Amino acid sequence: MLRILILALLVCPALPAAEPKGPNADVLEIAYSYKDGGTYQWKGSGVPEELCFAGEQILPKGEGTFCCGYTLSVVFKAAERRGLLEEKSIDDIRQLHKFWYGNSEASKETLVQYALEQLKLGQAIELDDAQPGDFAQFWRSNKSGHSVVFLEWVVDQGQRIGVKYRSSQKLTDGIGDRVEYFSDADGRHGKIDRDRFYIVRLNKPK
Repeated sequence: MLRILILALLVCPALPAAEPKGPNADVLEIAYSYKDGGTYQWKGSGVPEELCFAGEQILPKGEGTFCCGYTLSVVFKAAERRGLLEEKSIDDIRQLHKFWYGNSEASKETLVQYALEQLKLGQAIELDDAQPGDFAQFWRSNKSGHSVVFLEWVVDQGQRIGVKYRSSQKLTDGIGDRVEYFSDADGRHGKIDRDRFYIVRLNKPK
């Protein structure tokens, strides 16, 4: 039996994971280029690798990651690949960082959405039109918030009850995929405020 099993594995090797598809395939590829885990740490820069632009350091690599640092790294690399930063200045990129982290009165509610729209790098998306690889900022009933790469809605009997996303959080001790539910989803013990869920999509390549 063991010999048969070994032969079967040799003849039928495991299939590789499906490549990301859709308008944000490159964003998803970058999002998953960062390994799961790596320690969650809510201090320091929060980014999984050093971010530099025009020969200047924007942020040093963090000792661990947190949500805004992880998603900023993803959007920064994706925007670079798409040629969206070619006409941006170092001050523009520092503003992107400031807005992305919610470190201004104007950006503290929508963060990622405000940052990309303000710098003309992306546009707000209605929840019904969300696609894997969009970026989202949401708030919870306990007043905490989260910056994430959107993966898909969780739907039950035709109703949107939650969201699957990729980000950095305590429950995955750093980077990982997670599912959370809306606070009004019966029996799910969710905390996400449906009215404070913001989605933005990075502009297409130039």
